[in-house]
Amino acid sequence: KAIRRSGALDTEALCIVAGAKVFSIRADIHVLDADGGLVDASCIALVAALSHFRRPDVAIEGEAVTVFTPREREPVPLSLLHHPLCVSFSLYDGGAVVLVDATAAEEAVREGEVVVSMNRHGEVCQIAKYGGVAVDALALLNCTGVALQKVKALWAVLKRRLDEDAKRRDKGGLMAELSAENAR
Repeated sequence: KAIRRSGALDTEALCIVAGAKVFSIRADIHVLDADGGLVDASCIALVAALSHFRRPDVAIEGEAVTVFTPREREPVPLSLLHHPLCVSFSLYDGGAVVLVDATAAEEAVREGEVVVSMNRHGEVCQIAKYGGVAVDALALLNCTGVALQKVKALWAVLKRRLDEDAKRRDKGGLMAELSAENAR
């Protein structure tokens, strides 16, 4: 929801031929183990995957569409307009106690949950509230402030890793590593 509803992915950039041909993007998240913060971790993984993904380049001549292999043309990154990340807050004691990044055991006994989706610029993309406990407006405002700090820290780590990967790709790092392994 954070990606789709916030308009983070430029869907018009996926269009090949208006009204006829378009790239389809699908992301499946398979959870191997979880100890709380599943929504937050899934959102980070999805933003990382979309930022890392490259689609094939295309050329259009009249009605003919040519999809190029990675050897023929450099694949094109997806157009992401911003990078929303989720921060979950667990509510206890009628909403008087708010805990960020709860473990699975803490999540099992919570009375409610608030998930704030926000980008690094402080733009709130979505707020979802689950459970029956009421949330005070001031507490919700405090949650967005905490979420902004968490999102900035998470984005810094994610951006650094994506930049490292981009440098490795530019140097032919992955292909060079695979070729070296195959030569052994």
